[in-house]
Amino acid sequence: MKAQFVQAWRARAPRERLVLAGGTALLALALVYAYAWLPMQRELAQLRGALPQLRVQAEQLQRDAEEVARLRARPAVSPASGSITALVEQRAAASGLREHIETITPQDAGRVRVVLPSVGFDAWLAWIGELRAAHGVRVESARIESSGEAGMVRVDAVLAGGA
Repeated sequence: MKAQFVQAWRARAPRERLVLAGGTALLALALVYAYAWLPMQRELAQLRGALPQLRVQAEQLQRDAEEVARLRARPAVSPASGSITALVEQRAAASGLREHIETITPQDAGRVRVVLPSVGFDAWLAWIGELRAAHGVRVESARIESSGEAGMVRVDAVLAGGA
């Protein structure tokens, strides 16, 4: 096949060879431009457009990581009675929510599960806010559903104390 190509090439006139070589070179350049250069330029423009947003997200993640490190460094809750269950019961009684609590079940040393079948959402938030601010108790998980009455919810939450 190579011999046939060389023979066909030599059979052409010098001017025709020049036109074929130039056309082949232009075709090669057009293909490189269309299938390599343009897609790379589109991708580059897309990446340049996404970079500012990614930088903002990276900064937010850094702030979040610092906040997590700060919260993990907090000392463990050590209520006067020695248990998170007692602290939760005491603060519920002080907040007037004790009669709304169905069960308070200790999960392990630093966690307690609290079930409130019907409580005002605002009262729940205020109580949790007080527990967090004053005693370092945080909501580890919570399932909050509407109870059907306006402003009333059913809460099933796991509270954890300290770091």
